Amino acid sequence: MCEVRFVDTTVRDANQSLWDATGIKTGMILSIASVMDRVGFKAIDFITGTHIAVSVRWHRENPWEKIRLVCKSMPKTPLSFGTTGKRFMGFRRSPDSVVALAMERIAANGIRRVWILDPSYDTATIHEVAKLAKSVGIEEVVAALPYSISPVHTDEYYSEKTREIAKSPNVDTLYIKDASGLLTPDRLRTLVPKIQHNSNGLPLELHSHCNTGLAPLFYLDAVGLGVNILHTAVSPLANGSSQPSTENVLKNIRRLGYSANLDKNALESMADHFKGIAEKEGRPMGIPSEYDVYYYEHQIPGGMMSTLKRHLSEAGAGDRLEEVVEEIIQVRKDLGYPIMITPFSQFIASQATMNVISGERYKIIPDEIIEYAAGLFGEPPAPMNQDVLDKISSLPKAGEFFNKEFPQPSIKELRKAIGIGTAMSDEEFLLRYAMSDKEVDDMLAAGPIKNDYP
Repeated sequence: MCEVRFVDTTVRDANQSLWDATGIKTGMILSIASVMDRVGFKAIDFITGTHIAVSVRWHRENPWEKIRLVCKSMPKTPLSFGTTGKRFMGFRRSPDSVVALAMERIAANGIRRVWILDPSYDTATIHEVAKLAKSVGIEEVVAALPYSISPVHTDEYYSEKTREIAKSPNVDTLYIKDASGLLTPDRLRTLVPKIQHNSNGLPLELHSHCNTGLAPLFYLDAVGLGVNILHTAVSPLANGSSQPSTENVLKNIRRLGYSANLDKNALESMADHFKGIAEKEGRPMGIPSEYDVYYYEHQIPGGMMSTLKRHLSEAGAGDRLEEVVEEIIQVRKDLGYPIMITPFSQFIASQATMNVISGERYKIIPDEIIEYAAGLFGEPPAPMNQDVLDKISSLPKAGEFFNKEFPQPSIKELRKAIGIGTAMSDEEFLLRYAMSDKEVDDMLAAGPIKNDYP
């Protein structure tokens, strides 16, 4: 029987799923970091461009300092950074020079593992970013296989995409990324062997969410199929729209005869710590979800559902959630069944909300949808609705994106364009490139990060 290893998602994806990504500050991690480093995780899912933005905008913390401090405090456990490859922060595409500089600074500050997720399965981009990550010293590059349900996303589709991705000599590991918790035990049993057949012997990890309540069950099935690296969170931030709990999965795999080299006492201390934070900060703790077949239709990631509810409430349209969710289903079909994962899930939800609020479908079309239709994020899995595509391509602004190469200015040119000289550090430049000067100024004015959490 195999040894099962765990990637901890508590401070990144679990935090994002249950606490809107804003719930965990640096001091909350540093005050338990030595214990987390002792648990025995294969890696800790730590930060993405979204969380870098949260650090600046909501916490007034320098994200680069955050990365340095936390990486230094967990010398035994690799911390990971996640990227889509064509973005740094926000939902707009970034020039390659910005992506490269961000990767270099991520590695320089201590990140040792990078996962690459391209929702369009643009394998050329995945290969390029994997090579870039290795060139700046990243130890492990993990390529995501984002999962979805549609007429296009068959087992054969995933098998072929796996074959293409596994050709890269710079990809060390693959992982199934089930962002909406859509997998079922039956589908897993047909999907995993197809992926393994074309994986070129690369290790395979599993990352899912508990939206439908099935993930804790099919995690056990996955181990039986040879998937021995699982993404979980400690119990206060598990379940609900988050990942299965480490404690529950650990107990079950051991009951089934598998082994796992985790320090149980350290794991309990870690869970107690985050339970205390939830109680003190008034944050919800994850609870098991009831099975909901509707998820298989709208496929909205759990963390995004809470954000959508909040945005509609702020716009005075909190009672129109059901209309927006139904419109999301239609917009996704119109756009050729893109996978409901960042940034496409946000694109689709924004367009659906505009359709409902305006009272006319595609009366208002955001720039991100125009960029998507123009192919700036890769080809749609299936052809777009021709009427919708014609409407988008006829917009006056479409001329900026259709049939044009995406601009690729150098860092020097970008610094000049936004009025930043060479004296400013690359790290501050990246923040000012992606965010407003006021947000960065407010962060800097707040001073050094508070290292503890009473």
